[in-house]
Amino acid sequence: MDRDKLIRKLKTVKNPRERDKIIWALAGKEKDVSDDKPPSVQSSKTDSPRVPEQIAGLPKLPIDARKLVNYIAPAIFIFFGLVNLVQAIVHFIQTGLIEAAFPQLIMGIMFFIFGLFSIAKAKKRVQGVNADKKEA
Repeated sequence: MDRDKLIRKLKTVKNPRERDKIIWALAGKEKDVSDDKPPSVQSSKTDSPRVPEQIAGLPKLPIDARKLVNYIAPAIFIFFGLVNLVQAIVHFIQTGLIEAAFPQLIMGIMFFIFGLFSIAKAKKRVQGVNADKKEA
């Protein structure tokens, strides 16, 4: 190939191996290119993980574990709601002032209600998955 054609092709090639071959051909080592693989060009990011290879090797979660994942956020909401409610009650018992415990009481009730609604939504989602599995 002509040197100018090689340079134009080098600008458009995306494959690193092809790029290495062109660079070696421009350096005048065309015989070595066909026989041996040239050392690949290392990127500046040496610590970057290869995501597609890692994803392919990850184990699949069982169906029951995937169903349980839907209930993690609601459980956290209910936990924080109960913690805030208990703290508000303890604060009210210690001080005797409902005004001091009122903000925490409201937060606890809101977290608890959000948790209950989230559990209902997760339950519908899991039942929808079960219906899809039964039809297939």
